[in-house]
Amino acid sequence: MLRVIDTAKNIWQNDEKLATIKEIYAKNATNIEFELFCEIGKSTGLNPFLRELWLVKYGTAAASIFIGRDGYRKSAQACKDYDYHMADAVYENDEFSIANGEVLHAYQLKDRGKLIGGYAIAKRKSSSKSVFVFLDLKEYTTGKSLWVSKPATMIKKCAEAQLLRMLFQELFAGTYAEEEEAFIHAETVECEQVSGKTSDLNLELHESYNYNQLASELMDANTLDELQKEYVKTYKIMQHNKEDIAKLVQLKNSLKQSIETILLNDKVNKDAHV
Repeated sequence: MLRVIDTAKNIWQNDEKLATIKEIYAKNATNIEFELFCEIGKSTGLNPFLRELWLVKYGTAAASIFIGRDGYRKSAQACKDYDYHMADAVYENDEFSIANGEVLHAYQLKDRGKLIGGYAIAKRKSSSKSVFVFLDLKEYTTGKSLWVSKPATMIKKCAEAQLLRMLFQELFAGTYAEEEEAFIHAETVECEQVSGKTSDLNLELHESYNYNQLASELMDANTLDELQKEYVKTYKIMQHNKEDIAKLVQLKNSLKQSIETILLNDKVNKDAHV
């Protein structure tokens, strides 16, 4: 699996392939949105040609980056700190409870009753306890398409994606699952109806941010994972200010080089003492 991910990362270093990716999988993205897409592709090691991740842009709204279920799984499982994860659906006749942060779920394979929701459990090796999320079907179903024919599959996919995003924020911050695309589209349409233009609304929401303060938070990152997480968060706030985004990208690249240099020097020093 590690070799597959390494190969996928090489895609993001090839100018010819990047041009193809932009044309097919991020056609309407701005240069800055495409750069963020590439950064997430590099950090996750996912391959857009295998539809493991892609970019969607509705009108003038900010682009959204989606990852398929297999993409979430592959990238998370390739992480050295990954231990395990699982997802399941809950029906009204199941025995389902949560005690001291632990999920207790038992059921028969027949007469389970009406579908209520779905949940996922996961654990990092460095953590002493697993974490979980539960999603209520009523809050997620669109009442259309696969949400009608395969509601259990859909709610499990959403729960799994949400949990892996929470557990591996350094990889998946700022992304969405394919099953959540309908909600993103609906929110975009609603914003456009209220404001007439989504970008104007986003500008109003973030017009008071302080660049120096956000840049300072970025500079506090001590690892590449922390840097990526802060970069994605800060980009979302600044995304409509091209001048600040340009400075942000330069700062991020400079910090990345500094952290990589420190890590390399630490490795050299350790090797010298072996």
